[in-house]
Amino acid sequence: RDPERVLGPLRQELEGLRIVVGEALEHRLRTRVEGLPGGLIEEYQGLVSQGVNSQTAHDLLRSIVETLGTVNIANREMVKDLIVERLEQAVSAPGTGLTKSHDQKIMMLVGPTGVGKTTTVAKLAGTARQEYPDSKTVLITLDTYRVAAVEQLRIYAKILKMPLEVAVSPQDLLDCVHRHEQADFILIDTAGRSPRDQGGYDELIALNRGRLKIENHLALAAPVAESGLMEVIRRYQSLPIHRIIWTKLDEVSTYGTLFNILAQTGIPASFLSAGQRVPEDLEVATRRGLVELVRGAGLAPRSSSQTLAGVAGGRQ
Repeated sequence: RDPERVLGPLRQELEGLRIVVGEALEHRLRTRVEGLPGGLIEEYQGLVSQGVNSQTAHDLLRSIVETLGTVNIANREMVKDLIVERLEQAVSAPGTGLTKSHDQKIMMLVGPTGVGKTTTVAKLAGTARQEYPDSKTVLITLDTYRVAAVEQLRIYAKILKMPLEVAVSPQDLLDCVHRHEQADFILIDTAGRSPRDQGGYDELIALNRGRLKIENHLALAAPVAESGLMEVIRRYQSLPIHRIIWTKLDEVSTYGTLFNILAQTGIPASFLSAGQRVPEDLEVATRRGLVELVRGAGLAPRSSSQTLAGVAGGRQ
């Protein structure tokens, strides 16, 4: 018996039910939004236009009504200040992880293909050189699948005058780290993993279960749809994910999705990457900076000066 003859109608029925429930919830939310004070409806529309989840935007503004009461809700400056405060409370950016301490810092960039991990590792290395000129930084790549990626990082390492190691196994990585036990920062580039590459995920999990204390930074590309980003996070969360680095921010015009992801998962953001310059196009993520993006402030204009990325032939 053809299973599709049974499952097909069931799928159609479930899809129809999903649409009906979705429309009912949307109508209910629209009715509740219309009940907000006039000035807050405009604020709601502004947040939603930036991509902030509609239910999240409504709940945030309703909490502000409850906090300020009917008298103070007419004070637009007070309302705006409280919106910023509540948005900041919803996300976390406690620090980059790229801080010098007595212990060696090992940071590993993970993520799917095409998000700009290799260039971002170079940006992190350049940032470490600028912030801590007397420190020693070592680059390690596990991306032995793409010769071009290794060569690109090799050029960056040469320009930055940093050693580059290539590791093909967890034991290789351990040996590399031991060879550079005096290094302050060890930055690890990894190969991109497709959703079906279970073997690749198992390798990353094995690395994290070893003797090294690794801080995992998941690189996420801002242009990817929110559902796709959540799927990536679900795939990598068993590592676990310690920080999120947002890349390709210069390729989008609204940033509500960033806020939604950070607020839903509770994972802190470490850096924001927008552009190809190394290391200039890498900014430390802060709560205020993230909220300014969500509020429509956009990114600061950037010059088109010569870059390490241009020299290395790299791309964001």
